[in-house]
Amino acid sequence: MKHCCLLLRGSSCGTLFALAAGALRRHRSVGSDGFSQFRSVCLAIAGISLCAELCVQAYGARKVAEPGITPVQAELMADLNARLLHVGAPVFARVTVDWTRTGCVLPKGAVLEARVVSVAPYNKATHLSELDLTFTRAQCAAPSMAAFDLLLAALAAPPRPMDMGILSDPLPMNTSYSGGNGQVALAAVKTMQMSGNINLKLGIDESGYKVAALPRLHMGDVSGIHGMKLSFGSGTGATTVLACKGHDVSLEKHTVLLLVPSQGLLPRSTSEAVRPDSATASGAAPAGETHIGAAPAAVSGPEQTQAEDIDVCDPPHCNVDLRAGDDIDDGKPKVSFSAGQLGYATRVHEEMHDFDRDETLTWLGPDQLLVSFNPHALIPRRSLGPAGSTERIIRAVLLDTRARRIIRSVDWELPDNNEYLWPLAGGRVLAHVGSELRVYDEGLKISQRIRLDAPLAFVRVTPDGNFIVVGQVRERHSPELHARLRESLQGEPEEDVSVTVLNHEFDTIARSEARSDLIPPTLLNEGQARLLALRNRRYRVALLTWDGRSSVLAEFGSGCVPRLSSLAPDLLFLSSCNVHNGMLEYRVLNSSGKLTLKGFTNPDDLVHAAKGNGDGGMFVVKTLRSSTVRSGAPFRAASLDSGEFGVYRATDGKRLLGVHVGSPTSSLDDYAMTGDGSQLAVLTRDQISIYAIASR
Repeated sequence: MKHCCLLLRGSSCGTLFALAAGALRRHRSVGSDGFSQFRSVCLAIAGISLCAELCVQAYGARKVAEPGITPVQAELMADLNARLLHVGAPVFARVTVDWTRTGCVLPKGAVLEARVVSVAPYNKATHLSELDLTFTRAQCAAPSMAAFDLLLAALAAPPRPMDMGILSDPLPMNTSYSGGNGQVALAAVKTMQMSGNINLKLGIDESGYKVAALPRLHMGDVSGIHGMKLSFGSGTGATTVLACKGHDVSLEKHTVLLLVPSQGLLPRSTSEAVRPDSATASGAAPAGETHIGAAPAAVSGPEQTQAEDIDVCDPPHCNVDLRAGDDIDDGKPKVSFSAGQLGYATRVHEEMHDFDRDETLTWLGPDQLLVSFNPHALIPRRSLGPAGSTERIIRAVLLDTRARRIIRSVDWELPDNNEYLWPLAGGRVLAHVGSELRVYDEGLKISQRIRLDAPLAFVRVTPDGNFIVVGQVRERHSPELHARLRESLQGEPEEDVSVTVLNHEFDTIARSEARSDLIPPTLLNEGQARLLALRNRRYRVALLTWDGRSSVLAEFGSGCVPRLSSLAPDLLFLSSCNVHNGMLEYRVLNSSGKLTLKGFTNPDDLVHAAKGNGDGGMFVVKTLRSSTVRSGAPFRAASLDSGEFGVYRATDGKRLLGVHVGSPTSSLDDYAMTGDGSQLAVLTRDQISIYAIASR
């Protein structure tokens, strides 16, 4: 009994006896062997001896002065249901708070692996469902997994704000970066736009946000999950058993798990040597209360008064666009070019699940139109450096629209199928080619190269083009673990993303870290716009300025997950669904949250997109329609009936031009306005048309 006695220090004899006796009765009733009985008694004693109360505070997991065990805080990486599991199936969790103990360091984002020991779906005879889990492997500060035993001690439902879903996260910038221009600290946007030696703050002003805390938990507790019970150490080999009465054991993605290391807490089989100091080495300590602080589960938004209703549209500063279908003032092109003569052709019968970014139009001057597209040529599979190997080829053709001739044509090799072209201020464009970002000027001449040392995650540019945020993927897992996670999660696992902020001179002014499963930031000239989910299908748009001030711009309802993007001169484009009928709708807001334009649509609408320009003070909204395909369903380019392009004034949403085209492409970027707002170019499956925009 000497191993068990190691855990008796400072305990109440009556309490320990009662727990031990209860554990023995349970195991005798199911015919457990002697060692299992002994192990369960020790586990019950250890649970009391440790008094491992798990208290979730507001910020950061930390152990206070009292001795004890600091549990590992993690979350499930996918939904879990007993009916879909089998014995031996892996279950993966992700560490949410940095954790350090002798023999293993688990940084935030590290993967934990559990194995299903036994599983019983709901049975009408017993009215029970059970799941026996054992956590046996962990990613201890290394790309690969290593043996590391943990016991599931308590769990809780995803905190309410997280359960409802924060749709985009702030950029948590590290402002201590010292680049070639000196130390970077805090300042205002106007200063930032004029200097390379600037102060910068990008991140949450935590004092202005409420953090949803988890409830106070003890070993064996289950919080917020109806009908679930957790039996700590009662399973085969002292594993943890989850049980539900009346339905299958089921846990949502992001369910919070609190685990304790089993080394030193539980005796091993008689063949294993147990050292007297094992409890101390593993983090177990003499009896005492352990307080655990959990990292912020979610941010519910800035503490502000009720936001103004986003649907208030007060003329003359706002317009409601009631035009749809055939009720449109058709603009006539002043000039057209055959797209086929450039080598452009679409695969109209290829099934698609989302709209692509293969075709893009960009103006490099009043008479220079850059037409870039996928020629669907044979792809030479070769390495492009750190960013990856060739996935597609994009042909870039620069047209002189006045002389009606081709100025230059080049082919770009890309390592992914994502967005690859971003307009910049001054008639320039930023292109992703191979393992670098290139800045092209008028004449399609390269003026700047920015090397990438990892695959590109995203690029975001402020509407005025003065700041560029670049995210690069940093592989967190070994190839073997990556493949296993992809198979288990049925999708790409979360990776680390290194974030770099560049100014208009392409100097690095800040660095940060993020995660690949977060929606890339939405940038305004004043700061970052955030989209937060509230209760009852309500959403909030909040602004975090560059100097750390937070405010609520607007709130609205949506029957689907909304999309938020920014466009020049300094606007937000919000695409959502009507709460009552589910139809798509869109809104354009200015940087103070005031509604500039609200569009009413019809059931044939499949997608909305928007672009703007800075000098002309205009923006254009694109709508694609189909009478045979519903929004969100697979489609083919041939099934797209028409496209509508409306040009509006940024100050009040007044409509300046309407264009209706047949045979639209499936791209979200097949249109562009000149910098001065005098021309609109549109690409269809057959031709490129240029329309004159009359200022009114």
